Amino acid sequence: MNLLFKILIALGGIYLFLIIILYLFQGQMLFLPEKEHFRSPQSLGLDAEDVLVETEDGLKIHGWYFSQSESDFVVVLSHGNAGNISGRLEIAEMLLDLGISVLMYDYRGYGKSEGRPSEKELYNDIDSVIGFLTERMDYKESQIILYGRSLGGAVSAYGAANHTVGGLVLDSAFKDIKSMASDIYPIVPTFLVRLNFSTINFLNSIENTPLLILHSRDDEIVGFHHGEELYEAASEPKKFVPLRGGHNDLFFTSNNTIKRSWQEFLERIKKD
Repeated sequence: MNLLFKILIALGGIYLFLIIILYLFQGQMLFLPEKEHFRSPQSLGLDAEDVLVETEDGLKIHGWYFSQSESDFVVVLSHGNAGNISGRLEIAEMLLDLGISVLMYDYRGYGKSEGRPSEKELYNDIDSVIGFLTERMDYKESQIILYGRSLGGAVSAYGAANHTVGGLVLDSAFKDIKSMASDIYPIVPTFLVRLNFSTINFLNSIENTPLLILHSRDDEIVGFHHGEELYEAASEPKKFVPLRGGHNDLFFTSNNTIKRSWQEFLERIKKD
């Protein structure tokens, strides 16, 4: 009995230690930036302009702007929690093939962007990017389509909730961080989760913005139910497209479906 009691105490101590680590280092666990670009747009034969967006707090956010002269619209890509824009060039290539301009940018602390990431500052970053497009590049907000992958889904949904953009695309997006914590760490009390990134709350305040949700049934990180619940919470006009493939390779596994869905989405926006 004494041995059992000691084992339980030890297990309790380990559990408490893990809870403290998870609580204190949430940001470090979520944000996984890479500073170095491992390839350039030119490596794929793409012509891109380096842009520097100044944020409200005076930092410089780096991005690549791919111009499609025949397009009146521009897609702004907000990527996931890891890496940087150099790992998303195939997305820009696909969108350019569909005849639309693209601005992909790195959150602060990622790639060549200055600063350190936090939830509040990522929202600041997307506000600044939208401001750059409207003030410096003469786009109207209605000509901007926000495209968010994974963590970027929450950032893009925030942007659509606070600006009158022309469209919103959520790719492998989650409801919020608490829901993700419940899925991945079911033994961790959700009240200890300090980050929100509540895509579903932002969707609740968006009206009359065309929405496309892409989500894989095979997603091993952000479960398929996240996409379904986001779709249910969203207002019309909206469309949900189930995909195949893992969280990080679905773009290649479901490339034809993704490209066709984007093409139909863009045609609907241009028509409206």
